[in-house]
Amino acid sequence: MDVRRNLLTPARAFGVLLVAWAVTCFTPGGSGVALEFAAHAADAKRKSRQVPYITEITYRKLGQVQELIDKEEYQKALETLSGMIESRRSSAYNNNERGQIHNMLAFVYYEIEDTQNAIHHFEQVLAQVPDITEALENTTLERLARFYFQQGYSTDGAEAQAWFDKSLKTIRDWISKIDDISPDAYYFISSIYYQMKDYRQSLENLERAVRLEQERGNKVNETWWTMLQALYVEMQDWQKYVQVSETLVKDYPKRRHWLSLAGAYGQINEGQKQLWTFEAAHVGGFLEQEGDFQSYGGLLLQNDVPNRASKYLQQSIDEELIERSAKNLKLLGQSYQIGRDFEHAIPVLEEAAELDDDGEIYVRLAGLYLVRDENEKCRVASEKALEKGGLRNKLTPRITLGTCLFNLKEYSKARKVFTDIRDKARRNKEMKADERLAQQWLRYIAGETERQAALRNSTR
Repeated sequence: MDVRRNLLTPARAFGVLLVAWAVTCFTPGGSGVALEFAAHAADAKRKSRQVPYITEITYRKLGQVQELIDKEEYQKALETLSGMIESRRSSAYNNNERGQIHNMLAFVYYEIEDTQNAIHHFEQVLAQVPDITEALENTTLERLARFYFQQGYSTDGAEAQAWFDKSLKTIRDWISKIDDISPDAYYFISSIYYQMKDYRQSLENLERAVRLEQERGNKVNETWWTMLQALYVEMQDWQKYVQVSETLVKDYPKRRHWLSLAGAYGQINEGQKQLWTFEAAHVGGFLEQEGDFQSYGGLLLQNDVPNRASKYLQQSIDEELIERSAKNLKLLGQSYQIGRDFEHAIPVLEEAAELDDDGEIYVRLAGLYLVRDENEKCRVASEKALEKGGLRNKLTPRITLGTCLFNLKEYSKARKVFTDIRDKARRNKEMKADERLAQQWLRYIAGETERQAALRNSTR
């Protein structure tokens, strides 16, 4: 079983969730703008930064725009705000008023999904510094950082890199202006570094985010743990990957986390723990897909419990949890065979061999028939294996064929098979051992032929 297939390595595995989260700080809904505007207006008096007052006329006009936003009449709101910017008296607005107008314009453009114009007007808000409140400046910096990130994620190459650089610079600027940096901020910085493929910096910031969140007594977001998994894979730190996987299983018990933990144990060669994890997932009802059942059955075989493997696989096939395919029947047949239950192994492998595209299962069947001294079936299976082809090693079924022909006393046919093997081996220096084996068989066949001839002569 390939345990790596359960590891979360794609760089964009959680990207869609991350981008959706990246702009949630700017939640749609008109009331948010009005409250923010009122807060900034009141805040102007108590902040250390002295900013121009918003006049009553401008306040009233912005209130009318807010009503349009509340009604989701965005086009009218846009026309009104644009008119304020373009009117003759626009020069009479102070920078604080201009900042508020551009802030509302940015919100409306965001609502109508015009990201480029939203970014432009947020940048215009910052252009009014220092004549806007620290609160508005800081909020705008954070929003712009997230919008830059979104743009970077939506593009690629050098253009994406430029957007991520702007996002990182802006969020750092924001952090330099605030006192209490939240875990969420460090997660965002980690996300930027992740997209820039600076995994060491990404890991450092994400570990800090997780640590702060835990120190605050909060349950760490599932997405954060998943991203941390991806970073530990990039850094090849499998022990820490296992620790995160164990946490995910405990806090967010889902199928993908159980399989990820099983894969992690396999990566650090903890085969017994890997099996226990699959067993716990099976008992918990987390195994749902065909590959899950195949992996579990394969692990049971790897851990030398073939009887449990055959019982489990047989039940899975009978209950139609997994398809009655050549691959699954082969695995079931192997389980029976390793468990020495040949009576059940043979019919299962016969069915699998008929369904399979190559002759590998017939090779296995021929060996079983030979062990059971069913030499005619051995001959047929060996010939079918060679006829179907696609074999990893064509020599094995030929040797088996020659052996069962000898047991059937078809000495001339057996001699021909081993002669062909010897002649082919002589042309390949790497097949010296096969040449010696074939030569031994040929001597044995010659001796047996002479012995049989002597017996016939003695009875005359």
